[in-house]
Amino acid sequence: MRRRGRRGILLLEAVLALAIAGILLVSVMWIVDGALQMSNEMADDGREHMTQEALINFLDRNFSQLPGNAEVELERQDAGSHFLSDLTFQNVPTSFSWSGQAISAEAVQLSTIPTRSGDLDVVLRYYEEAILDDSDSTANVNAEPVAEITLLKDVFFFEWWARDGRALGDDAQGYTETWDVRGRLPIQMELRVKFDENSDEIVHHFWLPPKLNPESVVRSQRRAAPQGGGGNSGRNSSGRDAGRGREGGDRRESRGSSRGSDRGAPTRTTPPSRGSGNRAAPPNPGGSGR
Repeated sequence: MRRRGRRGILLLEAVLALAIAGILLVSVMWIVDGALQMSNEMADDGREHMTQEALINFLDRNFSQLPGNAEVELERQDAGSHFLSDLTFQNVPTSFSWSGQAISAEAVQLSTIPTRSGDLDVVLRYYEEAILDDSDSTANVNAEPVAEITLLKDVFFFEWWARDGRALGDDAQGYTETWDVRGRLPIQMELRVKFDENSDEIVHHFWLPPKLNPESVVRSQRRAAPQGGGGNSGRNSSGRDAGRGREGGDRRESRGSSRGSDRGAPTRTTPPSRGSGNRAAPPNPGGSGR
């Protein structure tokens, strides 16, 4: 009797099994890679959103804390595909650490610069010298920034508008592309930004509350100081003159009394009684008057 031998695995079956295993492995790797890529994109979007929110909060805090003697200048330049802007702040107390050294900035500038990709980078520049003319200093137009920080990269557009507080009732006349008024701040700054081509345009308003200029307060106090000193001297001189008058009257009275005594006029040994004479006596201290 003939015994049937064990059937082996064909080469085709082995190839098919390897192919199926490879397809399954590739599918699993593709799913894992897609999940990792999606999580990375979500993390990048979250970081970009946090950066954008931090920039808005940074600008809002700095606009609200501008002192009364701060100078603001807004310049705009047409670069063809974009509008480039320079927003400069001066007389704003700013100190920071750069490369381990403490630096105090005289002026701060928020600028947009074009990139090779056709988008914009938003940079923050710090200057140790004044770059705007004001009452205390003259601008150094050739000053170089001591530090430059890139706040945002590859922004689709980033535009500023200033609103004049004297034209609040007219929206068409109130907003301007540039601002170079010395000694007066705009009442509001409007930021129009689109972070990428597919995102929505964001419009944010920053209010600049009016504040008292400390330089004006100091000048008014200096003008008022000589006037106050003159008034005091006048009062002192009038007091001295009055004192001299009283002394002279006392001398004349003493001379008159001495002459009367020489002539033998009767002297009064006791003071006159209250009410003697034509006028009634005044009420006693603490008593009720008429």
